[in-house]
Amino acid sequence: MAETKRNPPWTRDELLVALDYYLDNPDDYFSPTGNGVLGLTAKISHVAKALGLTGSDTLRNANGVSMKLLNFRAHDPNHNTKGLIRGNKLEEVVWAEFADNPTALKKVVASILDVTQVATAEDAPFLPEDDLTEAVEGQLLTRMHRYRERNATIVKRKKAAYLKQHGHLCCEACGFDFHATYGERGGGFIECHHTKPVSELAAGETTKLADLVLLCANCHRMVHASRPWWTVEDLKEALSVRR
Repeated sequence: MAETKRNPPWTRDELLVALDYYLDNPDDYFSPTGNGVLGLTAKISHVAKALGLTGSDTLRNANGVSMKLLNFRAHDPNHNTKGLIRGNKLEEVVWAEFADNPTALKKVVASILDVTQVATAEDAPFLPEDDLTEAVEGQLLTRMHRYRERNATIVKRKKAAYLKQHGHLCCEACGFDFHATYGERGGGFIECHHTKPVSELAAGETTKLADLVLLCANCHRMVHASRPWWTVEDLKEALSVRR
């Protein structure tokens, strides 16, 4: 007898889309046959596909989406009706992060759904993120962020522009110069960091040189080391305190 394939846990991306719907419809019955839940199920299914999630035939069906919405109700202090209490920790986390800021959440969800349309295409360019900490806004926008940082054409242009202006390449946060430290082996070696907020990334948008800063590997890693990600200003402030 073939083993039944289990569905993967809900991702941050999917939960953010569900939470956005919940905050817009807190008094809904969340019936799995209702148009609202069915429409939400379709959106979440597209997000799951974009993330490459696989499971059984029940992966992100309307019943599961309805239950997830009721899980959020258990965290809602403004609702008299108790929701389902057998949720997971991530539901509590995203509720704490976004429930009091629905405007920011709606912006994030719009970006997720925008990227989903591109990421589900056959020629989707977005690579899985590496071992950096996933952004508060979820995996899809994290992947787009990294894709923008690794775009060889724009990175080459950024390095050339900085070299022309300053005469050498160095970390714009700590000043580390790979060429000065390692000689010819370090010539031209530096990483690019995309400074635009992840929630503002849009599929098909052109990355500008002004969106990128040059960072050494250590500084770049520290930006992405934990949630929420640091801005370059946060990074420079941390460095200044320790000098």
